[in-house]
Amino acid sequence: MADVEDTRISPSLDPSAMSLVEEYDDDTRPLLGAAETLLSQAHKAIGAIHDCKEAVKGNLTLNDFARLVAVDDQAGKLMTPVFQSWDRVTGVLDANIAKFEAELNQPVEQRATASMASEIRTYFRGLKTGERMVAINQAIRDGDEITVTAVLGGRPYLSGFDAEMSAILLKEWHAHAQPVKAKQLRAMQRAKQILEERSGILKREWRSAVGVHEEYDEDRQGRRVLKRTWTPAEVRERVKASNIPFAVPV
Repeated sequence: MADVEDTRISPSLDPSAMSLVEEYDDDTRPLLGAAETLLSQAHKAIGAIHDCKEAVKGNLTLNDFARLVAVDDQAGKLMTPVFQSWDRVTGVLDANIAKFEAELNQPVEQRATASMASEIRTYFRGLKTGERMVAINQAIRDGDEITVTAVLGGRPYLSGFDAEMSAILLKEWHAHAQPVKAKQLRAMQRAKQILEERSGILKREWRSAVGVHEEYDEDRQGRRVLKRTWTPAEVRERVKASNIPFAVPV
């Protein structure tokens, strides 16, 4: 977070938002660094738009409409590289998440001999459903590779499990056997969620930083009344329409 907080910008865009990742530590920081840098880039861009809006007020050669368009033009230049970086960072996150998920869901090779593995599966198949779940969960917690790979390394029905439950148990086993990788996957998934949430906030902050032109009238009591609001796009359309009569026929 910056030493002096810029109150013009939503705190949600502060790079420290990555600290919302519960498992943000030395194991996960290298995988989330680009996302943190991205939020910093976005935060600086929005701040620069606010600075431009303030600076253009001193340009006496421009009216309010021209100032609005000038700020909007500059905002587009500032935000284009931000969104390019946004696509790149989220793309890398997606690729890494897919890679880690595949690694944490890959089949296991049984470590027991064929005869022992068969006996283990027969034992599990003979248990009641509740007992079977207790036994396999205990084997996973104990790191009992012989038992777990015998059960999960064969056809699920041979041990009394269905395919869906077998897939869940396989993921739990990999998470237990590779805790750092499982933590990194959870951290990347959370970081992606944060960026998805911040994407909408960023667009709103962009529009808010550029602003609009408010046109006022006075009512019969002399009170100032908002007549209409002009967006940069509406100003451009009005200018375009007003220039049509001056176009030189080809």
